[in-house]
Amino acid sequence: MIRQTDRLALAVPDADQAAADLNALFDSVIIDDRHDPAARARRVTLQWGTDQLELFEPTEDGPVSEFIGEGKRGLFAGGFACDDPATIASGLESAGVPVAQEGDRFTVFPADLSGTGIILSPLANHQRVGLNDRLWQITYTVPGLAEDVARYRTLLGLTDAFTSYYDSEVWGYHAAITWFDSQKGGALDSLEFLEPFDHGKAAGRFLARSGGEGGIYMASVQTDDIFALRDRVMSTGGGWEASPKDEYTGFIHPRRTHGLLLGVVTYSRFDARKPTPEDPDAWG
Repeated sequence: MIRQTDRLALAVPDADQAAADLNALFDSVIIDDRHDPAARARRVTLQWGTDQLELFEPTEDGPVSEFIGEGKRGLFAGGFACDDPATIASGLESAGVPVAQEGDRFTVFPADLSGTGIILSPLANHQRVGLNDRLWQITYTVPGLAEDVARYRTLLGLTDAFTSYYDSEVWGYHAAITWFDSQKGGALDSLEFLEPFDHGKAAGRFLARSGGEGGIYMASVQTDDIFALRDRVMSTGGGWEASPKDEYTGFIHPRRTHGLLLGVVTYSRFDARKPTPEDPDAWG
């Protein structure tokens, strides 16, 4: 079973530059630098809060060079910590999705699953590093909400997980969130699915750029001091956008993070209005 959102992967043309920029922004640190044979790329891993941020720099023709060549720099894959990643990987393969294996780590490349790369790995505890606490949500833009929510829940073994629904007039989409932990006071870890209805707004433009296929649109982290991260962004070149609803929520522009649109929240504020099976409309 999937337990946590635990990493993001970015496709970048220069991993050294990306690592330097991201470490300066988040106070993250490099913990690994290796060749990824299936991706045909160099993979630089940053410790980023209690989770990890991986930077894939292509070294030859392959999934990463193809992704970058299509103008899709940025979010390449979202990662999940699992009780048994091999079982979920086997289910994906049974559904016709190719999976690459490296020890107890399994990877689905974006071209093989509607633009949504996936990394599955075992649960692990990491010491917190930097200004953010942890990754809590990975957001997909999809062409059909009901169909795609059902599809990903089935592929990832989340059919029993609670899913809440909401609409956003501000951002122009219908949305669903599948929560790994449905209780108040628990983890916020989740998958969010957006079906744009206003194609002039950001999610709609993203869907159009993908040729209507969709893909990973953004991700979100939580921090115990959102203002420290906001001030770091603003003092080093800008790119912070406050939420129109709450100063304890903000967004970091992709130009600051090598193609990663990143939401930032304060845990207590979001947990207070987290939907549950008993109150499924609390998010609205």
